[in-house]
This record gives sequence, C-alpha cells and structure tokens, in this order.
Amino acid sequence: MLGRQFSVMAKKAFFLFGFCIFAIMVSVKAGASEKGIFIEYTVNIKEEEPDHIHIKTRIWPVPTAFLRLSMTQNYGQAKKLEEVIPEISVYGAGRKLSTIKKTSEFLWVIDLMKHDDIVIDYAVNTRYPFTSLNSVRLPYRDADHLYFPAASVFIHPDEKYLDDNNVKIRRIRVNFDLPKGWIAATSWGTGRSSYDLSPPSCENLNFGLIGAGHYRVYSFLRVYSLKDKALPIDIALLNPGPVPDEEIIRVVDQALSTGDNLFGFFPVPRLFALFHFIFDHPGQGSANALGWSVNLNYSRNPEAPDRLKEKAHIFHEIFHFWNGTEGGPISRAQSDHSLIWFTEGITRFYQYKNMLRSGVISEEKYFQYLSGEFSDVYVSARREDSLNKISVDYYSDPNAMALTYSKGCCLAFALDLLLRHSSAGRINFDAVMQKMLERYDFRLNRHCYSHEELNGVFREILENRFYPSYERLYGKDFVREFESILDLAGLQIEKRKGSRLYFGIIDFGPPSGPLKAFVLDRESPAYKAGLREEDVLLEINSLKVNDISDIKKALDGKDEGESVALVIERKGQIKKLLAPWASYATSFNIRRKNAKDLK
Repeated sequence: MLGRQFSVMAKKAFFLFGFCIFAIMVSVKAGASEKGIFIEYTVNIKEEEPDHIHIKTRIWPVPTAFLRLSMTQNYGQAKKLEEVIPEISVYGAGRKLSTIKKTSEFLWVIDLMKHDDIVIDYAVNTRYPFTSLNSVRLPYRDADHLYFPAASVFIHPDEKYLDDNNVKIRRIRVNFDLPKGWIAATSWGTGRSSYDLSPPSCENLNFGLIGAGHYRVYSFLRVYSLKDKALPIDIALLNPGPVPDEEIIRVVDQALSTGDNLFGFFPVPRLFALFHFIFDHPGQGSANALGWSVNLNYSRNPEAPDRLKEKAHIFHEIFHFWNGTEGGPISRAQSDHSLIWFTEGITRFYQYKNMLRSGVISEEKYFQYLSGEFSDVYVSARREDSLNKISVDYYSDPNAMALTYSKGCCLAFALDLLLRHSSAGRINFDAVMQKMLERYDFRLNRHCYSHEELNGVFREILENRFYPSYERLYGKDFVREFESILDLAGLQIEKRKGSRLYFGIIDFGPPSGPLKAFVLDRESPAYKAGLREEDVLLEINSLKVNDISDIKKALDGKDEGESVALVIERKGQIKKLLAPWASYATSFNIRRKNAKDLK
C-alpha cells in the first residue's frame, strides 16, 4: 500500500518536473523569437530658425533586413509628405542610405543594407495657421512657444511591421534641446529635458501633446471618488490670460469633480492640460482632447468678452474623457460621423449642466446658454433634418458642425426636463449616460455603440410613453416638441426681436472672403423669397457689392419693407431674385414659470 502511494507520488513529481522543463523551454523559445528595439528622439528647436524644427530619430537594433516606418496621422490637413517634412535623410553607421521606398505619403520602407542601427534626420515645418481645425493637428510656432501633437511629427516603426515580425519596443525616449529659458510640457511629464515613455508603445507616443516654451507649470494630486488613488494633474499655461492661473486650476478641478460624481470614476490614469493664450481677437478659442491630454487655446486679450466661455471649453473637453471617440468609456466609432451628435451635442449639454452643478454659473446664465443654442437651431435652414443626417456633414459643412452641437445639446436639455418632470425629480438625463456606460463600456470589450444600441438605451430609459418625444426632437418636429416639453416642465420661451439684418444674413463669413450668406435666418423674408446659405451676393439693384459698406450704399434711402433686385452666385451659377432686404434677428429667452431646481 505504501509502495503504491510512493509510486503515484513519484509519477506526479516526474510529471510536474517534465511540465516545468517544457514551460521553461517554451519561455526560452518565445524569448528568443521575440525581438526588441529601442527608439530615441531628439527634438532640436532653435530661436534663429522659426519656420521649422529638427528631429533625429535613432532606432536600434533592427532585427530585419528592412524597416517600415510611418507617421501616424495629420488629420488630413497635409496631403503631401513635403508639406510637413521638407528634408529627410536616413543614415546607417554614419553613411547615408539611399534605398528609401515610399509606400504611401506617410509610410516608407527602408532597405537597411545590413545596418541594424539607423538614424533618421529630418526637418518639420512649424508655420501652420493656428485655427480651430489645426488645434491638435499640425505643429504651430511663434516667438514664445512651439506646440505639436506627437502623431503629426514623430516617425516610428509601423505597427503592422512590429506585429508581423514579432518585434517589441523596449524603450521610447524623447529628448528636447531647447532655447534658453524654454521648458518642455508634455503628456508624459513637465519641466525635464528627457522623457522615457511608460509603457513604451506607439499608442502612448501618438497620444502625446507637446508644448515647448515659456510655460508656467502646476503639478498636483487630486483624490476623487476612488479614495485610495490620487489623480496626477499637470497644467501648463502660456502667456497671461484674462483670469488668474488659480481660477483656471479651480475650474479644471470642478470639471473633473462633476464628471466623477456622475460616473464614479476618472477614466485615465493622469491629466495633462495645455492652456495657450495666443489668439489676437477677443472671443477666439478652440479646444480638443487626445488620450489623457487636453489642449485649450484662447485670446490673449485681457478684456476678452464673456470669460465664462473659456470655462465652458474646459468643462466640455474634460467631459470628453468619458464621452468620446474610440477610447473613452462611452465611445462612438471614429469612422461613424453620423453619431457625432451624441459625442459633441450631449457633451455641450453637460458642459453647461456641470457648470451649473459646480456653481460656476447661475440658473439664469444656464438658461441664457440654452436659449442661445435653441436660437441657433431655430434659425437654421437644416433644423428639420435628422441629427444623424446633420452629423454626417460635420467635417464638410461648418453650418452642419454648429447645428450638430446645438440640436444635440437642446435634445438632451429637453429630455432632461421631461425625465425630471415625469419622475418627480428622481431621474434625469444622467440615467441615459449611466446606462450607456453600464451596457457599452469601451474599456471592457473595445466596443463602440451603434445607432440601434443607442436608440435601445433611450427607449429603455424613456419607455414607450416618452420615446416618441426623443424621435420628434431628433428629427423634423424638433421646434414644436422642444417648446411643448419646456411648457410641460414649467418653463416658457420668449421670442425676442434682435438686431437688424441685411437679407436675413446672420454671418457673412470671413472678412477677407466674398459677401456670402454663411449663416442665414430661415425665418427671414429673404429666405422665404429664395435666398439660401452659401449664396454669394454680387449685385443689389444693378450695383456691384464687395463688402458691407457697398450693401449700405446700395440700400441707402430704401424702406425696410421694400424689396430689391439681387444677383447672386449659387454653386457656380448666376441667379436673380427679388427679396425684401430688411429683417431682424430672432432670439429667445428661456425662463421659469414654476420649475424646480435644475441642478
């Protein structure tokens, strides 16, 4: 009996020994087959060369006879490599390699000619106009700073090449050689001249935003709902702003707190925020978020109007950490533009809602913001289009972009009121966001919600009784449904007569361009007479017009109710029409009748 037990134990021991040997062999084999490389960037910025920067990228040891390189993205702003990189050379053992094959504009293959340690030396243009569309897309430099997203500057091994050849990146280091007095403020840290990325991955690299210049940097920790874990925060500011630094830091903290209170967590391990006060015109601003970083750009004018708009930008971009695009907990697919209304319109609603909850704005100011959003929808020629149809044109039509925000925002505001009213204040639009997180948390399964899934959540929260309200707000019956819900919730909308307009044109577009009906009030007599957005005014009563002063001269002495003969250009064709010239902007004011607290 004892011998049999010993025999069984010996067999088990032998089996375990054999299994351990096998596991070690597999591990050694795997380690031998997996190849590791190191990548090191040196960014050289010279004050005497304001139009470009120099970057040296060293990659070693390259385990294959060729190397496929890429620059991840530039958001379509540059079509040719030479627009971004006017000079590029590749060296192996100090010798220039000429065997560079371009697979596409931003993807290249290099025959290494038996070299395993290469250096890519290139220049990057930095004089791109700093516009809303370029806020995180291409490098921008002025006398005080350089800003760029890593994805539009750093060349790196193509990720498919790494996967196909079982190559692992062991280290990515980014070094900065800066003018005297400049510091580097990056997504990976601030104030140092060198950064080792952790983890060393292309994704981590391409999520980086980089500022170099005379920044003021604030670094601190905040504890939110996860009491055992603090959130590291780095904030870098360039140039004096219209409010003290302490106020900006406080607003960032408030924006983080309101998002955390709604969802119960913060979705990234750290926060990096760049604030640039660089625009010349009062009221200018742009903002965007990438990975765990946010870049916000404002006017440097100390008397810029409505400082609350800057705070609204902060609340908006920080809320995107929860409601965003392929990465945030609630994620739409990057390629599905028809769902942008939920990403942007709902986030705009929460920028106002969370400002109200934080005490940054009063209820009166909250209603003013929502009144403005409703006014923008009301006068839009496309207000009866469905939100998905408007969203599809987000990147191609500036008016569709603006309407995507406003109509989506107003839909959320109206449904928030409806849910509060029907539940006696127990639930609100937060229930939609929390259910979306519960069902479709991108972090768990890399799943982006679909139209059907989004509609399913609205149906579940609103139930059959109120789901038709969502459908009407979503589509052509928006105005009637919005007004009906506000009346039900104890609010009223006052229609007001605004400033006088020429031909109902709210915005003629850029001052340097033609006289275009860039934004047109659909309630105006000129719209009803046939004038449309994008029409270019050429003549009024046979008088050529090139600017606003020409319009005033052509209409001198004309009564407000009088019609005039217009010659316009529409999509390359010349057209004539007779239209009343005078109208007044339509504006609205939302106010209480007897509604309860809306926080």
